[in-house]
Formats: sequence, C-alpha cells, structure tokens
Amino acid sequence: MTTNLLMTTKKSFAVVSGLLFAGIIANSISQSIPVQVVQANQTENVSNTNITLSTIHLPENIEVVDKEKEPVYVPDSKKVSRIKALFVKRNSPLAEYAEEFVKAADHYGIDYKLVASISIIESSGGLHTFRQYNAWGWGKKGFANWKEGIWEVSRGLGKYYSKGLKTPKLISKYYCPPTADSWANKVQYVMNSIEK
Repeated sequence: MTTNLLMTTKKSFAVVSGLLFAGIIANSISQSIPVQVVQANQTENVSNTNITLSTIHLPENIEVVDKEKEPVYVPDSKKVSRIKALFVKRNSPLAEYAEEFVKAADHYGIDYKLVASISIIESSGGLHTFRQYNAWGWGKKGFANWKEGIWEVSRGLGKYYSKGLKTPKLISKYYCPPTADSWANKVQYVMNSIEK
C-alpha cells in the first residue's frame, strides 16, 4: 500500500511539474519577466519531500511570435531589380510595381519575366494603352489600377501554364493568334533581355 501511494505521488508530482514547466516556458516567451521554477527532491518517504523555489531570468530580446498573423512573403530581390530596370529604362509607369510582377508570378507559378515582357510588346510598358491600366492587350476591358491588371493577367497566364503552355511560343496561338509567331518572338526577346 505504501509503495502504491509512493508511486502514485511520484507520477502525480511528475505530471504537475511537467505542466508547470510548460506553462512557465509559454509565459516566458510572451513576456520578459523573471520565472520561478519549482524543483523537488523526493526521498523514499513521502512525508520528506523537499521543494526548492528558484528564479531564473530569461533574455529580454526574445520576440513574441504572433501565430495569428500570416507569414510575410518577400519576393526575390534580384528578380524585382531586373523587372524594375526593364521599366525604368523605358520611363514606364510600371517601374514602381516591379515587386507586384514578381509576387504575382510566384503566386500563379509563371515565369516572373512573362507579364512584364508582354506589357513592353503590347503597350511599351503601359505608356500606350487602349484601355485604362491595361498594358497587356488583355481582353477588351480596363482595370482599376496597375496592380489589379498585373494580378489579373498573371492569373490568366497561370491558366495557360496549368495546361502545359509555358513559353511565349505556346501561349501565342491563344493570346495573339493573328500574329502568333511574331508576337512570341518579340516577347521571348524581351524576356531574354531581362536576364542579361
């Protein structure tokens, strides 16, 4: 009976200690405060349990991780720089949206150079549009702003990619059927120039 009581007491103490320790760690991550740690030295006799209370200080530079927030995506800076350089060289209004081109391309799984290159061929990078904020000759509509246009066109081209049409040559038959070969060659030329 004494052995069973001793075993039960040890197990209970171990569980309570584990829970206290987990709680202390969780609390200390979210607050930089002194933490009290309970240490127990138990002997064979249950009545002779020694408990020691000590305080440890955690470093103040621990940052709280907010699990409620979405991780922040940062696009490849080299890709952004290349797209920006393409538009800056042409005084294009799209230069300040270079990061959006890369984000949208990554999101829809397309080549980051494609949408920017099409805008150069279709409207000199947004300088000569036939509809408001439509630098791509995309349908017969305008967009509310450049960002919306970039994302809408990227989404549409993502559908071509999902069907295995991943080059200007393959896309051109659907995107620009009357002058498919010429259009594809021009878009590919601009894409190649971005990498140089």
